[in-house]
Amino acid sequence: MALNRDENEAAWLTGTGEPLKVGAILNWTPGPGEIRVRNEVISLNPIEAKLQKFNMFQLPYPAVLGFTFAGTVTDVGPDVTSVARGDRVAVARWGATAREDRFGAFQKYPLALERNVLRLGDASSLEDGAGVIANLATAVSALTIHMGLDHRPATPSGGGGRIDKNGERILIYGGSTAIGGLAVKYASDAGYEVVTTSSAANEALVRRRNPTHVVDHGQPPEDVVQALRSYGPYDAILEATGSEAGTALMGRLLGASGGGLFFSTSPSPNDDALPAGVVKRWSSYSEDLVSDPARGALRDWFVGEYLPRGVQTGAVWPNPASRVPGGLSGLQDALDRLREGKVSGVKLVVYPQE
Repeated sequence: MALNRDENEAAWLTGTGEPLKVGAILNWTPGPGEIRVRNEVISLNPIEAKLQKFNMFQLPYPAVLGFTFAGTVTDVGPDVTSVARGDRVAVARWGATAREDRFGAFQKYPLALERNVLRLGDASSLEDGAGVIANLATAVSALTIHMGLDHRPATPSGGGGRIDKNGERILIYGGSTAIGGLAVKYASDAGYEVVTTSSAANEALVRRRNPTHVVDHGQPPEDVVQALRSYGPYDAILEATGSEAGTALMGRLLGASGGGLFFSTSPSPNDDALPAGVVKRWSSYSEDLVSDPARGALRDWFVGEYLPRGVQTGAVWPNPASRVPGGLSGLQDALDRLREGKVSGVKLVVYPQE
């Protein structure tokens, strides 16, 4: 029997490495501080493909994956004041919600915590909201909390005005990735000289975020390393691809000068093969920003000022959305593309109501 229009469905993960299976899930009722959302855009993230394959977070099965989505509020729980039925919102699945199926993005009618919601204006697309909310938190956390960059932009820059440089230079490897692109923009707005990398096909997209230099990472690795070294030294390094290739290249770059530290968006199988003296670090960056009570002031600035103003004005934007057809049934195809490294310069999105 076909589900009614307002009945809920999810793409379930039943075991490590198993394909997603679409099936019924409860119709949730929001509790205090919660809202229910008609999920209209799921924004895919590489970590979801890795969770399907490795279950790094030790989720109980069956599980509903998915960390970012956007849609229309259909119901609100007690004490919710900042959004109402009919509002368009983007949602990040932060905190304890990451382990509860009712908050998973891979379903038609998930719940969300009010504190993890960005209310979207009429001029902001659902795709932009879903594509920015968590990835921008990752970029801000990686650069400000973990890499120790002292400066941050007072407001997002539209790119038309002059930004005074602070004399510090950072390397962001992977400027066309979803996180890398936002990190380039954030650092550039804060006055850093940013060296980044891109394929020739995505260079125009990357340059819109105002880096100082862009290196073509389609060259042979030794040429990429030489080019990156010529623009150094760097006050900090973020490897934003989270890939084996990116890890190996950072190892070559730093190993040739006796070692050093770089941050990455993900662990990789070849981390143990890094040269002596080269250290790679990674973290659950967005959680460190939004869920750590010690970071309350930074979280308030990000959620209350930088994120909404950036999205509202269009000064902060994700990579262009690339639709994967099939609704919830198309999610497995999207995860396969991410796992196989077939996504570049775009943000995969699925429309679950199809």
